[in-house]
Amino acid sequence: AAHAVTIIMRRKRFALAAIIAFLPVLIPLALAFLSKNAFADEGNVTFVGLCEKLYMPVLAPLLALFFASMLVAEDVETQTIPYVLTRPIPRSAWVFGRFIAYLIVSLSILGVSIAMCFAACATLSKLSLTNPADLLLLGHYILVALAALTAYGALAVFLGVFTRRPIVYGVLLLYGWQKLAMIIPGVVDFLTIAKYVQALFPAMATQRNVEQIQTALGTFQKQIFVVSATRAVVVLLLVTAVFLISSIIAVRHREYGTGQAAGS
Repeated sequence: AAHAVTIIMRRKRFALAAIIAFLPVLIPLALAFLSKNAFADEGNVTFVGLCEKLYMPVLAPLLALFFASMLVAEDVETQTIPYVLTRPIPRSAWVFGRFIAYLIVSLSILGVSIAMCFAACATLSKLSLTNPADLLLLGHYILVALAALTAYGALAVFLGVFTRRPIVYGVLLLYGWQKLAMIIPGVVDFLTIAKYVQALFPAMATQRNVEQIQTALGTFQKQIFVVSATRAVVVLLLVTAVFLISSIIAVRHREYGTGQAAGS
């Protein structure tokens, strides 16, 4: 894992991914310094909106495609995997170690970006760096980011092992199928990772201190079927386990020769 972290950080895509992930920090800063009315944009609304509309559904899958999809596929494409697998370590440890390295790198990028976005949103109203409730909200979204990166990363590793163009298939699945499934009426959205990631969002994050809204939310949840946070965590863990175990089994039983690595 430590070796893989070093390799990932030396890649050009690491700098590109970091730049893209830090771009949302400019949004609350622009609102703070360019808005004519200092109280026109609330900090908590801006922060929650960025986390739930940008960080989790867009940037988390993007980091998975940037890093996790190429954990195995890159060595196959460059024909170096036969030499890598001759090391005296189990193939399962090699795959799992690289996955842990991906989590370390991607969570560091996304977590720091979310924290910086939180600090930038604190320049607006109704969000404070010293308010314990606001800091708990920040920690909650970082944990959700970890869950999203884990599930999306496992899927990306699976695509990298079983397909020759994992990024292409990943874009179609994560930005095509998921977006379509989330707007189709019915239960199709239960076949997406995004459904369970959204179930981990804090309920009414911008109105958590309003008693009337919390009461209405409880009544609403009793009237319709809502995926609980516990069930969402279990499903995400199962998804991660299935994709990772499938990838490990494929790498353990597949013979990688020079010709096979070249794709012939």
